[in-house]
Amino acid sequence: MIAPLLTLAAAAAAAPAGLPGVWEGTIGDLPVRACFTGRESYTFGAYYYLSRRQLIALNEVEGSASAFYEGNGGLAAQPRWLIENAAGDRLAGRWTGGARTLPVRLRRVARQEGEDSPCGSMAFHQPRLEGVHVARTRASAEGVVYTKLALDHGGRFDVTVESFALDGDGAAIRQINAALARGFAGDPPEWLGCIQDSLSDGGFEGSFAEILAPAMVSRRWLSVSHHWDGFCGGAHPDSSNTYRLFDLESGREADLYDWLNARAVRREGPRGTGEESKTLTPALRAAILAGWRAEASECEEVVRDSDYWNIGLTRQGITFSPSLPHVVQACEEDFTMSFARLQPFLSAEGAANARALQAEPARPANN
Repeated sequence: MIAPLLTLAAAAAAAPAGLPGVWEGTIGDLPVRACFTGRESYTFGAYYYLSRRQLIALNEVEGSASAFYEGNGGLAAQPRWLIENAAGDRLAGRWTGGARTLPVRLRRVARQEGEDSPCGSMAFHQPRLEGVHVARTRASAEGVVYTKLALDHGGRFDVTVESFALDGDGAAIRQINAALARGFAGDPPEWLGCIQDSLSDGGFEGSFAEILAPAMVSRRWLSVSHHWDGFCGGAHPDSSNTYRLFDLESGREADLYDWLNARAVRREGPRGTGEESKTLTPALRAAILAGWRAEASECEEVVRDSDYWNIGLTRQGITFSPSLPHVVQACEEDFTMSFARLQPFLSAEGAANARALQAEPARPANN
């Protein structure tokens, strides 16, 4: 098996100068769309069959600039492309998989412009986006019926986007629903931007998951759990679990930190802006972690020393979760403090809101 690979590499010592770009045509009789991106010291690509539209990475065979193997690892058994010619607007080559060899015949759709990656371009991905839509199903939580929203891409991407919409047509509800639907909006939407970014320097597309769900619904407050994880290029994937809070009367997103006083929170920077930093004081952290011992010894110090915490509203109190670096995110856990224990740390606004929330009658369950 070694001799054929050496022959393939020798026959493809230099990549055709016109290879970078977006291409469309056939492998054998099967329609495909392909891309190649040229970097200073290497070239990579990707393609998909128009029948499935699931991405397949193309990586250079070592020592060759016009032979590419599919997927990861470069094993001899993996299918390969040999580019024979990419002059002008035509590309000719061979696809080999096992004992089969098929002709590759493509025409150019777009050229590479500067450092932009053709593999991250809309020219390459547009056919994959056809038919992608938001699916809607009915659901309920805490006696509240709502519409669950989910991105349906037919399995073409390693992407999950889920959210929900409240029933009603008042101004406040419309404002909240617009905020909850932002994960599906944008040009490109954030999830597609992640896929495009991951294809800037390699042929493997990333992964993306964003899930918003109702955590608590009262007469005035909507608490939303917000999970995000993804790999959009870079050294490693990332993830976060946070909460958001909406005022059902005004439609505005509220800052639960405003429910806490100066004994609980240290604020730096312009208040109410993205530049404001909010950290928990040692006094509040000690109260949150009173009686706690980490199951893993390596978690004890990182949790106790964490300044930054995510906080979420429940009917009984406030949930606190430390915001930790990627390497120790496994140490994250939730700690819920009741409003009774939080009394010394509540602002006047927070104390009033807590009393009103606790006085609310429970919503009837939906049958």
